[in-house]
Amino acid sequence: MATQARAIATRKGIVDAAASVFVRHGYAGASISEIADEAGITKGAVYFHFRSKELLARAVVDAQDELATQVRERSVAGSPSAVAMLVAMVRELGVLMRDDVVARASMRLAVEVPTGELEDVGGTYEAWIGPTEHVIGQAVAEGDLRAGLDAAALARFLVAAFTGMQTVSVATSQLEDLMPRLREMWAIVLPGIVAPGREHIIPGLLRRA
Repeated sequence: MATQARAIATRKGIVDAAASVFVRHGYAGASISEIADEAGITKGAVYFHFRSKELLARAVVDAQDELATQVRERSVAGSPSAVAMLVAMVRELGVLMRDDVVARASMRLAVEVPTGELEDVGGTYEAWIGPTEHVIGQAVAEGDLRAGLDAAALARFLVAAFTGMQTVSVATSQLEDLMPRLREMWAIVLPGIVAPGREHIIPGLLRRA
């Protein structure tokens, strides 16, 4: 059991190290040698756990998927309504991107890796569309968002808007200004999607953002 625990810890250390290198250099610029140096182990030890850089990148994306699931669960648990849950999901994802190197690396991989070079890596963003659409539909049913709102289109827009803001924030401040940017997004978007007569909920939603 002790040996298994050490192996799990070593594997996690390699994934974290790979994430740090992917964030700094991207997929194409990352090397197994630098990942090994970052992890404080030999290249042989890296290859023992991961036979290629592709498998390491896949492991980073898989680890981010687990983190994203936790974000969605926290958003559901702490929100009094579906529209509050929607705002919370975006906020929690922003915090995750800002604070977790694995999440940042996965997003960079999703943007930079050419289609077909690493299977399903682009799904990092696509995976958010379905849950977001579901929550939007709930918010419409609860009467907080406009009746007839195209939930799928709004979900695609929000995921794309988040992606763009994250990319610009990385370039301008290394994500230090991501959260204010997301609040600005909601300040612009909410008046257009909140149902008539429900405008009084907007200030509270912006405080949650």
